[in-house]
Amino acid sequence: MEDLSISELIRSKLLQSGNPVILDDTVYLCWLGDHPPGIICDLNNWDEEHPFQFKHLAGDLWVYPLDLPRGTYLEYAFIRHKRRIHDPHNSHRTPNGMGKYNHQFTFPASDLAFNLPKEPPRLKGKLITLRLPTHQLLAGKKRNVHLYQPPVLDPVPLLVMWDGKEYLERAMLPHLVEDFVEQGKIEPIALALIENGGRYRAMEYSCSEATLGFLQFSVLPTTLQHLNIISPHEKLGSLAIGGASLGGLMALYAALRMPHWFGKVLSQSGAFTIRDQKLVVWSLIEHQQTLPLKLWLDCGIYEPLIETNREMVTLLQKKGYTFTYKESNSGHNYPAWRRLLPDALITLFGR
Repeated sequence: MEDLSISELIRSKLLQSGNPVILDDTVYLCWLGDHPPGIICDLNNWDEEHPFQFKHLAGDLWVYPLDLPRGTYLEYAFIRHKRRIHDPHNSHRTPNGMGKYNHQFTFPASDLAFNLPKEPPRLKGKLITLRLPTHQLLAGKKRNVHLYQPPVLDPVPLLVMWDGKEYLERAMLPHLVEDFVEQGKIEPIALALIENGGRYRAMEYSCSEATLGFLQFSVLPTTLQHLNIISPHEKLGSLAIGGASLGGLMALYAALRMPHWFGKVLSQSGAFTIRDQKLVVWSLIEHQQTLPLKLWLDCGIYEPLIETNREMVTLLQKKGYTFTYKESNSGHNYPAWRRLLPDALITLFGR
C-alpha cells in the first residue's frame, strides 16, 4: 500500500510538473510505458555502453532515483540501442556542442534562472566580427574574432577568450559583462572572442606555440587598432585570457609563456591532463619562477577532469600562486560554466 501511494504521488507530480520528480530530497527520473530506455548523463560520463537502467515501480511507471547534493545542475539523455530518444516530460533542453541536445534540470527546484534569454537586451557597447589572417599558424587562411568595446571613454582591460563563438552565443559573455558593469560589480572590460578551428581545435589548444603566434601577429595588433584597451606594451600583464576545457588549458599555457602580456587567467574545467598524460603546463609551473598571475579555476564534480584540476590546485598552492578555485555540482558543459562566470568575473575584475 505504501509503494502504491508513492507510485501514485510520483505519477501525479510527473504529469503535473514533468521530469524530474523530487520527493523528500530524492530526485526521480521517470518513464511511463513499456521497455524503458537507458539513461546517460554527467554522472556516468555519458557512457552509451553502460547506461543507467530504470527500475520498475508500478504499472507502466519506471523510475531511476538520484541522490544529489543541493545546487546540482545536471544534463542527461534517454538512449535506446545507442540512439537518443526524447524525454516527453522535460521540455528544458540545451545543445551539447556536438550537434545533439541534452535535457537538463537543477536541484532542489527547477530554477532555470541561468538559462539564456530568447531575446537578449541590446548591447550598449559595440560588438564587431572580423576575419583575421592566420599567417598559416592556425587552420584555414582566416579566423573569426568577435570584439566587444564597452561604452566608456577611458582605456579598459582586455579579456581574450578561446572558443569565442561558444562564449558569445552559449554564454552571452558580452551581455553578462555589460550587466555586471552596470550593477557596479566589475570594472568595464573589452573582449576578444576567438573562434576555434573546429576539427583542428585539439591541435590548436594543446599548448600550441603556433596559436600563441596567432595571438601575437593577428589578435593583439587588431585589438589595439579597434578597441580602446590598456596596452600590454605600456603596462605589463594588463591582459587577461580564458577558456573552457582545452581552452582552459590554452589560457593557462598562454599566461605562463607570455606573462608580459597576460596577468590574469580564467580557466573553466581545464584539460591539464589528457589520457593520463600531463601536458607541459605542469613542468612550466613546477620549474620556472612563480609568476605574478591572478588565476581563477573552476570544475564540476561530475567531470572526468575534476582530479586533474584538484592536482593543479595543489601544485599552484605549493608554488605560491595567487588563485581562486571553485567546484560546482555539475558536469562539463556551457550552462555550468556560465553559472560560474559571474564569480569568476568578480574575482578577476571586481571593483
